[in-house]
Amino acid sequence: MAASSGFILFGYDNAIFGGILVLPWFLETYNHPGSDILGTVSSLYNVGCAAGSILAFFLGGQLGRKKSILYGSAIAAVGVVIQCTAEKLSQLLVGRIVTGVGVGILTSTVGLWQAETTPPRIRGMFMCLELMLGGCGLVIAFYTNYGFHSDTSRTAFVFPLALQTVFIAIIGILVAMLPESPYWLLKNDRPEEALKVILRLEGHGATRDHPRVRQQLLEISEARQLEGTEGGFFSGVFVNGPTQNFKRICFGTGIMIMHQLNGINSVTYYVPTLVTTFIHASHSTALWVSGLFGVVCVVFCIFPVLWVDKVGRRPFLWAGSAGQCICFAIIAALFATAPKGGSSTYGIVTLVFLFLYYAINITSWFPITWLYPAELMPLKIREKGMGIAVFFYWMFQFMIVEITPIALTNIGYRFYIILCVFNAVIAAIIFFLYPETKLKSLEEIDFFFAKAEVPVGIDKTGIEGEMVPKRDMEIHLENVHHNNGHTASTRSN
Repeated sequence: MAASSGFILFGYDNAIFGGILVLPWFLETYNHPGSDILGTVSSLYNVGCAAGSILAFFLGGQLGRKKSILYGSAIAAVGVVIQCTAEKLSQLLVGRIVTGVGVGILTSTVGLWQAETTPPRIRGMFMCLELMLGGCGLVIAFYTNYGFHSDTSRTAFVFPLALQTVFIAIIGILVAMLPESPYWLLKNDRPEEALKVILRLEGHGATRDHPRVRQQLLEISEARQLEGTEGGFFSGVFVNGPTQNFKRICFGTGIMIMHQLNGINSVTYYVPTLVTTFIHASHSTALWVSGLFGVVCVVFCIFPVLWVDKVGRRPFLWAGSAGQCICFAIIAALFATAPKGGSSTYGIVTLVFLFLYYAINITSWFPITWLYPAELMPLKIREKGMGIAVFFYWMFQFMIVEITPIALTNIGYRFYIILCVFNAVIAAIIFFLYPETKLKSLEEIDFFFAKAEVPVGIDKTGIEGEMVPKRDMEIHLENVHHNNGHTASTRSN
């Protein structure tokens, strides 16, 4: 529930400001700013989120998961206060950036914390459940906007922004009562505290001698030995090393980038315009229809919650991209053949396929984008790797939000052809290059990448079918120790 509250805030923040920008009170108070200024006010939130992910990169390893989440929540709360009290547009801009910094820290950390405190057999389900509740944040935001869209008082501006503090307070209260990640504790040489956390998470009166407890402690210890202890702050990030660190960061970052390139923010941006232009609906109806996207998010996230630990991550991703490719091909054809003056029939059919696209994305990419990178990152640099991946997520979202209106104005339906091609390429990349991680502990994922040659090709079983035999792993660890010792003696000489 604590981790889910972080994603509820994430979903709410992503959706709430679009309605605020068209409020009568906002437009009157800030002298009817132009579309370029409105775009800047909205998109600077993404820049703040990217900055927050960089802070998580530099400070996450020192602070730990709990403190990072608490500090991120506090920074987001400060940003909300700045926005609610803004008398000038410049103050509102600062508030948007500060809130973004807090959310950037949260999105870089919450997934790691969840992955490190959840058993492999239900890790995917729990992470997808978080994102389903993040969809609840979208629903709350959309219909809060709908409820205030005709209100001319300052309340219509302040209340939706202030509502964020409720989610922030829930995060702070729940996280303060929950344990730190045992992985972070062991990495920072606090084994007794880590043992207490593992016993607490295991439950049922588990002791140090419980088989699963002993196995987890052993696997974490072996993974740490495998990674080694040498190297500076950046050295483990941009080189492969024994556990293929750089390759894994590229895999995780690639998932984040591909999620943005598959068109999700281009679709959510354009729906209100489509409804008003093609279906000739009122602004309030457009807001109401937009709110249905949040409902779709909650409903269709149920499928990965139930099946991601059975079917796996890869099938959801490549099949999702294939389905999205088909949807965009049909949408492009509809836009290309639609009458110039608009048509309700074309508009309704197009809207149906946009909803179908969105349902496919929510079933596949939306939850797994945050699950898969958190599983892939190696223990030694996990917060750094996730910080890099989330940084690119927010920067590409900023780019897509900026480019979409320009592209739709200048190339029209051809923009959706580009998105169609992107999805086809992404489906092939996932199918041929990405390994499966279902039901595997984070240490088993380390051992998989520690093999001398990680296969690049069709990997239908992935890590599940490519595990390193125990004896081979022991030999590899001995070689790592020997090489480290040889390096140290050479330096001393």
